[in-house]
Amino acid sequence: MSTEFKLAATGDILMIGPLLKSAKHLNKNSYSFESVFQNVNPLFTQADLVIGNLETPLAGSEARYTQSNPRTGFTMFNCPDELAPALKESGFHVLTTANNHCMDRGTKGLVRTLEVLDGHGLAHTGTYSSDPGAENHLILDVKGIKVGIASYSKGTNKIPLPSDKAWMVNQIDPSNHKKTAEHVRRLASLVDVVVVCLHIGKECRHIPLKHSQRLVNLLLANGAHIILGHHPHVIQPAFATKDDRFAIYSLGNFISTRLYRNPATNCGVVLQLTVKKETDGRVAVTESNLIPTWSTRLNTANGVKYRILQIHQTLLRPESGQSLSDWKLMRKVWKDMKPLLAIRRSSLL
Repeated sequence: MSTEFKLAATGDILMIGPLLKSAKHLNKNSYSFESVFQNVNPLFTQADLVIGNLETPLAGSEARYTQSNPRTGFTMFNCPDELAPALKESGFHVLTTANNHCMDRGTKGLVRTLEVLDGHGLAHTGTYSSDPGAENHLILDVKGIKVGIASYSKGTNKIPLPSDKAWMVNQIDPSNHKKTAEHVRRLASLVDVVVVCLHIGKECRHIPLKHSQRLVNLLLANGAHIILGHHPHVIQPAFATKDDRFAIYSLGNFISTRLYRNPATNCGVVLQLTVKKETDGRVAVTESNLIPTWSTRLNTANGVKYRILQIHQTLLRPESGQSLSDWKLMRKVWKDMKPLLAIRRSSLL
């Protein structure tokens, strides 16, 4: 008898300064993020496994959570702990933590982030507080199906790891693609379904880099069933293989302010997949759906608030507090992005 589960996945959870300011309680050093996610929560209640990419440390209270690295010039993030319970309440089960901002508050911030997630019952993978050895992945039982999740980042924005603790972050570059493929192959021998989350590519580019395409094909050939891409901050294409595996190069931003004055960075997708395991052990992604979202600011009675909107719903009925200009921009961006979400039946673009 076959069994199946439903998976939902989002892109980058990028908590930039204005988002934090809008979530802060008046005259209090506390925050509330639940309303940010209220319009997309129903998409997660339908899923048995919800995965998102947490692209900010939870490194403890600070006067300025968003800072600039004086040495590299890169923006460095941090976020109040209240984000964790808000993500849990929204329906997330797993957060991937291997990304270019995971070291923004150093190793102490990295470790504390994992402690906060643990404290709120959120599973995680990609960064580690102790040497995971060969277990640098996460294995979960989802409706009787054993699911393995591996998370990799192309780097840490030039913030070095201690020389004796390279294991703290799963990093990937063209020089170690073979090693990553071996990890995926090993993980495939331990589980029924392998999900690989890749934080790679070039920002604001809608077509994946050639070496990203080669890496995705390599990992699919070595046992990955599902590949979820992050980091470009805009949507990139998805495809299904002839043997019913699935990959998307970039899910875009889930929550963020506009980046680089590029409105496409307000647009992302929530991916919904149905994964079936047959009696003989064969696994297939039998259904796939990409729901476009728009991350925006609203003018409310309580001031400016940020919220993730479902684009299809909002085109039919504008969100209260959304300006007409923002609604028109959302419509235009969605029209431009729509061709990217035509799921191809091939690994070739």
